[in-house]
Amino acid sequence: MKKKFLVATHGRLASGFQNSMAILADKGAELEVINAYLTNEDYTPIISNFIDSIEEGEQGIIFTDLFGGSVNQTVVAELIKQKKNQLFVISNSNLAIILSLVLTPENEVFTKQSINEAIEISQVRLVSTDLPTEETFF
Repeated sequence: MKKKFLVATHGRLASGFQNSMAILADKGAELEVINAYLTNEDYTPIISNFIDSIEEGEQGIIFTDLFGGSVNQTVVAELIKQKKNQLFVISNSNLAIILSLVLTPENEVFTKQSINEAIEISQVRLVSTDLPTEETFF
């Protein structure tokens, strides 16, 4: 099943994810990106066109940066208008979840359960890194 991916974020975070995907997995071209609010340009048509592009037998995932943020709200509003059930929205996205889902084999079908499992696995725990003291170097 063909899968399409859109990353929509405030600022250049979406392009950063795309760049990291290119470096880590040679998959940057798999992501369509929206770097919202860099200009006054309305990004809503890009979201609408992405949703329109998902045809029968295809699936789409839209990654957003902040749950309830303006970009996320715009995505949800466009999805409600178009009522396509083969689309998923993942908010508070990180590189781990994007890597996980973009690298999913093409023959696998996304389900609500498989998406939630990928989200659970991709949850990160923030960790403070303790730097070594001079004594540990000698």
